[in-house]
Amino acid sequence: MATESASLGTRLRTTVSWIFERREGSVLVGLIAIFFVGVYIDASRFLLLDNMARILRSAGTTAIIGYGVALLMVTGEFDLSVGSMYGVAAGIGAILIGGDAFGFTPLFVVTVVLVFSVIFGITQGLVVTKLKLPSLIVTIGTLTLLRGVHRILIGGTTASAGNLGLLKWLGGPIILADMPFLSGPITYQVPFIHAETKTFGQFSILIVWIFVLLVVFHYILHYTRFGLHARATGDNIESVETTGIDPEIVKLGCFGLAGLTAAFAGLAFLGRFGSVSSGTGNGLALVVIAAVVLGGTKLTGGQGSMVGVLFGALVLATANNVLALAGLNVSGWQGVITGGFIIAAIGLDVILKGFSYDLLRSWYGEPLRNLVRSPREFFRTRAEQKTTDDMFGFLVLTVGVAAVATNVLAWLLGNSAVDSVVGLGAEGFKLFLLGGWPETVAQVYLFLMLMALVAYAAIEIAAQAVDSPGDYEDTLVTVCYGLAAAPLFAIPIVMVGYDIFFLVSPIVSALIVSVPILLVIGWTMYAGVAERHELPRSRSIIVVATAMLFWLVVAGIVAVGLSTG
Repeated sequence: MATESASLGTRLRTTVSWIFERREGSVLVGLIAIFFVGVYIDASRFLLLDNMARILRSAGTTAIIGYGVALLMVTGEFDLSVGSMYGVAAGIGAILIGGDAFGFTPLFVVTVVLVFSVIFGITQGLVVTKLKLPSLIVTIGTLTLLRGVHRILIGGTTASAGNLGLLKWLGGPIILADMPFLSGPITYQVPFIHAETKTFGQFSILIVWIFVLLVVFHYILHYTRFGLHARATGDNIESVETTGIDPEIVKLGCFGLAGLTAAFAGLAFLGRFGSVSSGTGNGLALVVIAAVVLGGTKLTGGQGSMVGVLFGALVLATANNVLALAGLNVSGWQGVITGGFIIAAIGLDVILKGFSYDLLRSWYGEPLRNLVRSPREFFRTRAEQKTTDDMFGFLVLTVGVAAVATNVLAWLLGNSAVDSVVGLGAEGFKLFLLGGWPETVAQVYLFLMLMALVAYAAIEIAAQAVDSPGDYEDTLVTVCYGLAAAPLFAIPIVMVGYDIFFLVSPIVSALIVSVPILLVIGWTMYAGVAERHELPRSRSIIVVATAMLFWLVVAGIVAVGLSTG
């Protein structure tokens, strides 16, 4: 039995390791996490079938364009013009179908638009491959060019298609009651979530196209000679030429397919709404690239995943849906989320390959434990072994712990049961940026990083003034590890956020509560200055006092600004 148990444990560890080595698995874990956030915020609304269909429909445009972009990125090239092609395709379709001078049939228009998109994509590819120009720069130019064409076509207003015909099969609704095997809407009820029966009557046909095109492009990438050549081209373009593969032809085909998927999505948009505006497609390319890279396609080429593209698109769509449920469905927050995911996507490979529990313990747990025992011993014997990665890792994790502690403490004090027991009358937690936990995290990050920067500048200046033999790395290790007690600032921060004070004002009271925390930080930094800069007691005190003075000046400037603002 012991052998079987060990074997089962080994298999489980191997499976988990395999999931996290594959980017699709990692993104799926992130998608599940966001899903549970949505359930936590408002399960009754989030778990509606209509809402699930809404998320899939929102992810549809990103995923469909992403399939073509992912195939192109596998070859090591980019196309930032797909958002503009999306808008132009919808605009041309609306004008050719609904314009007074044209009035063509939808089937003819769809054919014309798709052919145009392929030709335009191949033309971009010719410019890139024959003139040896960077695709990033070329497609920035064509992005602007197509956006101008779109505005000229639409005329700054909107264009309507009128008779959609075939276009409804690209983006229109599927009414369940009209389907032969159903007599009406689906009725359902999620146990413990919905008190009454819900109905689900229709969904967008775009959801069907998501999975149809997923199968097509997955097959192209992994089971065709063209897909093999695309992966080989992105993996090593120099060596692939010796095998008889023409990488330029491969890239031309991928540019054409990227344009085709963008135009298809644009026509689906027209089929859903029946009209198009001059701003359609703006900013879409960055969202698509975020989904593609999140899903496992390497920026350097050679590797991609169509399933990952769908997961990446679903992550972005679900995140925006959760923001709407939380009342943060303003365009600014959607931009913040998308931008954050783009940054996360670019660094996800490094994070997933390098991050582990052992690294967390090495970066934060072990140094914190030794600092609590004896700061001077830590700086004397262990700080020398720390790299800049270790230092910045500890600082970032310290900021993260402080942000989490602040939000947890704010939530506890805002809880009605705790509030009634403590009797503080705490409600409406807010700092200088109004909002919830994302704003709090941002402000804690800015506050502690400002403290670190000011301390670094002060210690460097003072150490040079007293002729310290230490250098900038000694100052860096002193500041990064000297802020180990920073999570305790959660207490005065929450006092300011809830307007809790016992003297004059919340800010003054928070500053008083901060004094012992600052003394702990000062003592830790004193140990770092004395050991790393090799200064006697009196000069070490002068250096740390200079840092405290700098903090006091900055705090005074901020306090005056807030009081007069």
